[in-house]
Amino acid sequence: MYVESQVATTAPRLPGKLPLTAILLWLGALAASAAPWLPELDLLSVVSAFWSYDGSDYSSVLAHFSWAPRVSIALLIGCGLGLAGAVTQQVLGNPLASPTTLGVEAGGQFGVTLATLFAPALLAFSQDLVAVAGGLLAIGMVVALTWRLGFSPVTVILAGLVITFFMGALNMAFLLIKGEWLGNLFIWGAGSLVQNSWQPFMDLWPRVLILGAALVLLMRPLQLLQLGQASASSLGARVGLLRMLALFLVVLMSATVVSRVGVVAFVGLAAPVLARLLGARTLQERLFWSTLLGGGLLMLADTLAHWASSWGDGSLVPTGTTTALIGGPIILLALQGFKNTHHMPGQESNPGAFLPKRRSVLVTGAVLLCLLLATFFVSMGWSPGLQDWSWTPIADWGEAWVWRGPRLLAAILAGVCLGLAGSLIQRMTGNVMASPELLGISGGAALVMVLIVLTGTEIGRAGQLGAATLGAAAALGLLILLARRHRFAGNQLLLGGLALYVFMDSGLRLVMASGGTVAAKLLNWMYGATWLISETEALSLLGLTLVICLGLFVAIRPLTLLALGDTSASSLGLPVTRARLGLLVLAAILTAAATVVIGPLSFVGLIAPHLARVLGQQTVGRQMIVSALAGGLLLALADYLSRIVIFPSQLPAGLLAALVGGIYFLWGLSRHGRA
Repeated sequence: MYVESQVATTAPRLPGKLPLTAILLWLGALAASAAPWLPELDLLSVVSAFWSYDGSDYSSVLAHFSWAPRVSIALLIGCGLGLAGAVTQQVLGNPLASPTTLGVEAGGQFGVTLATLFAPALLAFSQDLVAVAGGLLAIGMVVALTWRLGFSPVTVILAGLVITFFMGALNMAFLLIKGEWLGNLFIWGAGSLVQNSWQPFMDLWPRVLILGAALVLLMRPLQLLQLGQASASSLGARVGLLRMLALFLVVLMSATVVSRVGVVAFVGLAAPVLARLLGARTLQERLFWSTLLGGGLLMLADTLAHWASSWGDGSLVPTGTTTALIGGPIILLALQGFKNTHHMPGQESNPGAFLPKRRSVLVTGAVLLCLLLATFFVSMGWSPGLQDWSWTPIADWGEAWVWRGPRLLAAILAGVCLGLAGSLIQRMTGNVMASPELLGISGGAALVMVLIVLTGTEIGRAGQLGAATLGAAAALGLLILLARRHRFAGNQLLLGGLALYVFMDSGLRLVMASGGTVAAKLLNWMYGATWLISETEALSLLGLTLVICLGLFVAIRPLTLLALGDTSASSLGLPVTRARLGLLVLAAILTAAATVVIGPLSFVGLIAPHLARVLGQQTVGRQMIVSALAGGLLLALADYLSRIVIFPSQLPAGLLAALVGGIYFLWGLSRHGRA
């Protein structure tokens, strides 16, 4: 009895700020949502709109069939996603895991896209079925890639993020090819809770309730996972089966929501993180308060989206945008206490496991240069026409240059910049799976472009290029603030890039929801449409690239010393923190220069340094030379193929590069898993 009483007195108490925050969040969101109706209806009529209405009063009818079901479905979906996120974090032992960061929501949208194009009868039969299939595909890929790496937090997040990129690129490819079929689908996919009846809520609540009850029933087995896999197995828990069952229920919950209202991103991440930050310690507390906070957060985000739509020009602001904007700062808060750095891909203790035979940089560089020139020659001369394929004589290249030359030159230069930036980042972080795209620097440039276009600001192409560069610099500044306390270590840089991606994702969803020709042009740029490049821009990029390349000679020694470790580099006279900062600035400039040409979602910065390593270039200087040539060759090929694959239509070259790069990244993760 004495022992029991002693345990009871030492048990952690629930901080009062947690229930107080939940109550204030719910009451504040409800009050903000109801405020626009109070000038037209009294408070009692607003409250009674949830179950009745006055047929002679238009405002009462509108509140009952539009506002009340919208509030109800926001609370229902927010609670479901908050619970699903808390379970996901418990299953993987990862404070940054959620249906969004694991690619489940992107997978659900991908399933709906495929069904719309190729099997519309499945949608008529069940929207949930195709969304669940896509979600299972996404999370299955994450699990398969990270299982042997122990579900380490950084690896899981990177795998989920790249799968989200990859499936987003596939969705965008389908949109650009079949825009007349999928335009409305992507407006829906941006995440909107607008309702015109109670029927969607009545269809959804039994599913959410049943899945939520099933997740709660797993509470006791899930508690064993806190002891570790070995201890849980020794106590009789079938850890693998338990994880699969829990993740399957999470996919069902998330995909069911996606199939109804589109992607309302990061509620499943923000709610559990907020509950943890406010003091929820036990699993029961985290599940309960994550559920309540999820409902309040989504209701608040939806209210902000409604207000933004009312204050603007009447165009729809999707709820998916505001949830992403809320989720971003919460991720930043979570990163401050994130200390797990083990199992980082590319940081194994035996880097010598893969050392190709060294080759002469002169021979390798000459071969790549010849291939690049051959690609340039073929791209300028051999192309399809109205009747058939034809060869453009060299004497006529002056006329052909206007249409083919600037875009090809810009693509090559963007590839050179990304190849150099990728080499810098991989060497600096000691992580061969890093790339400029995953640091969010290109996302900062993209977000500025989104804001310029959506606000209707006319600053010309030169102004857009300058603003995009400032956006990349701002992203770099935020990244420096995030990683400074960790001396710019690789893990914190990459997870900071994830937070920046959240904001870019909100801009993308806003663009997709706005529709129109301006949005179409912007999306083409964001996925690397090189046909927008003028000769002046291409030549300006050439001058900038030459200047930066000359400055890269000073980076060779710091990169060489950093590979020895911080302690050894410092003992050899290298100021480690300042060196990392300078290298990061160089990488940001290179990335911004490439982003304004090829868009933010290319993976050339990942592939080019790998190709240099495979071709036998191990030292810093040699790898950078070959990476630059390989990057230029890759994007030259991507630009040429983008012109001919679906002629007379065109695909953005960056989109093709992103598809190939996503596959390469996932293959690289699987290699590390087998190792």
